[in-house]
Amino acid sequence: MKIRYCLARPHDALAIGVLARRVTRRWILPEQPASAAEALLYGMGARLIRQKIRDGQRFHLAWLDDDRLVGVAAMRDDSHLFQFFVSTRLHGHGIARQLWQRTMRDAIRRAGTRHFTLKASAMAVPVYLHFGFVPSGPLLVSDTGLVTQPMHLDLP
Repeated sequence: MKIRYCLARPHDALAIGVLARRVTRRWILPEQPASAAEALLYGMGARLIRQKIRDGQRFHLAWLDDDRLVGVAAMRDDSHLFQFFVSTRLHGHGIARQLWQRTMRDAIRRAGTRHFTLKASAMAVPVYLHFGFVPSGPLLVSDTGLVTQPMHLDLP
């Protein structure tokens, strides 16, 4: 299995949205109130993702050798990880770690970032802890009921 990593271009938005929604429905929505689903999935639509890419937000992608998108890590302001998904069938193959390392190195190179933030779903907290993130406050509940754990990583 060969994985190719690259930055997203606007035409990748549909594939990103499909992967993000599929993983979200499988792993995130079951632990969230029904009121959170619509807004969360809307933010993963191709039109919005395409605009985010055009606005300069960085989407790092992992493609399987058969041109199937299997991972995405998206960062805003070279410091806030706001989307991070790996295809369920490929969990445990190191794709998440590789995506995070590439995304982090890119932010360090571009902006000298030493402080990273994110808001994690309960299912993702162990992954982020493994990457060195720590909780940075109590659980947050959005106006739609989405529950997330704010986390941060400070590099030396």
